[in-house]
Amino acid sequence: MKRKSIIIVSLLTAVIVIASVGYGIYRFQVREKENKILSTDGTYTIEEVPSADPLIVGKWANTANPLWYKAFYDDYDEETGMFWGKEWNEAEDVFEWDLNYHGNGWFRWEKKKSTLRIYATMDARDVPIHRAYKILVSTADSLVLQDAEYKNIIHRFTKNKN
Repeated sequence: MKRKSIIIVSLLTAVIVIASVGYGIYRFQVREKENKILSTDGTYTIEEVPSADPLIVGKWANTANPLWYKAFYDDYDEETGMFWGKEWNEAEDVFEWDLNYHGNGWFRWEKKKSTLRIYATMDARDVPIHRAYKILVSTADSLVLQDAEYKNIIHRFTKNKN
């Protein structure tokens, strides 16, 4: 009987040791995976945020009305997959500091090929108002947009240095 007890205890000990080693290996692999997510060694890449067109990004003043501004930011809105921007017209006594954050005057924008799409927002609720423009000129200091619906409406902007 003594020999049978020793064999049973030895087998149970071996099973417990094997299970413990297996669990330890599993936890090590989980921790390694977590460490790779947080590491900066390039072994794990988080989905990159798209970059905005650098020729569009910036503060622009209309050439016909230099007090009308459009500011295109590279601030990415993950929910819509677009970038934020805002516009105001100081000739109408609306100044940049008058705009509520992501309310009236703010818009989301995207550029696809030669089309610039702008979706205006409102203070009351986020119901986008769509405008599309064909980009006629896009350089470091000049932006010319043609209204997609009314071809005779062309807006010319120059980059504001401020």
